[in-house]
Amino acid sequence: MNWFPLAFFTCTAGLLTGVAVQLHNRGFSATELVRTDLWQQPQASIFQLGKPPVKSPAAQPLNLPAKPLKPSGQNQGASQRLRAGDLSEKAMLQTARSITVKVLSGDSWGSGTIVERQEQVYTVLTNDHVLQSAKTYRIQTPDGQIYSATRYLATQFTGKDLAILQFKSTNPDYKIGVLGSSSTVKEGDQVYAAGFPVEANKSSGAGWKFTTGRVSLIPEKSLEDGYQLGYNNQIEKGMSGGPVLNWAGEVVAVNGMHAYPLWGDPYVFQDGSKPCEPMRQLMVRSSWGIPIENFLQLAPQFSTKKAEKTPKNISLDPPSQLLSQQSHKSDLTVSQPVSNTAKLMRQQAAAAKSCTQL
Repeated sequence: MNWFPLAFFTCTAGLLTGVAVQLHNRGFSATELVRTDLWQQPQASIFQLGKPPVKSPAAQPLNLPAKPLKPSGQNQGASQRLRAGDLSEKAMLQTARSITVKVLSGDSWGSGTIVERQEQVYTVLTNDHVLQSAKTYRIQTPDGQIYSATRYLATQFTGKDLAILQFKSTNPDYKIGVLGSSSTVKEGDQVYAAGFPVEANKSSGAGWKFTTGRVSLIPEKSLEDGYQLGYNNQIEKGMSGGPVLNWAGEVVAVNGMHAYPLWGDPYVFQDGSKPCEPMRQLMVRSSWGIPIENFLQLAPQFSTKKAEKTPKNISLDPPSQLLSQQSHKSDLTVSQPVSNTAKLMRQQAAAAKSCTQL
């Protein structure tokens, strides 16, 4: 009798029986034992592939698009709020970029905002001081094209640092700014401003700049040249004439004066009075824009794309018939949550306005 095969069979059977007993005691199945040898993806990095998984590892692309699994419950709401804030600022940047033009005036330049189109004629709103250095003007549009421009003289903005240029183009796709109302913003509210700084690095694209900030001061009466909206956005020379947008992307003011001017004293009200020192100090730290109501009042023929028409606490002399007759509300929501920063800025503005004017 051959004992060697019998002994080998007996040993093998005993070994398999022992493994089976251990699996039973530990609660594993034979299938689960095999799976523990596979790579396990960390629980915190679960991704849902944009395409069905490829069966053959060799055929799977290296850069397969993927997206995280959607969170559920309360975490999903928090994630959506964060994404909404990022998307809002990105949308403001895109809006500002599409309606802002560079105004080439002599050897220098300023900025402008497209506010109207009639057939092939585009209308650009800018500052009067941007145009004072030359007699011929050109407009560089967001797509890099340059057009000859003429100054529109039929409307006179007496006492307001505003001016209008027009240019012709067969391109019907240049965006028109939606004209809002400066009454939609309060001290502490976020605003967005854009333009083309003169000192910008010429190698960095077209030298366009987009800034975010908050309204710092809205005095009860305007300064000389119509300035009445103060904000802490970082405005530079060359950004004059560019748009100031509210949280809904509406044009509520025109850039015109940066903080800490190097000469002169622009902080004089239109009636000749001067602010008290606490208010003046806040004015010096602020950039300034002209509320869009000034344009709507003096050039209503161009204001075909408007939003809110009911200005509040903005000095208009005389009152605008356009604003009083057309008062339908904007479809855009301009309210925004009040943060601690906004509350503090409102307190500072209230304290500055409570002092006695000279």
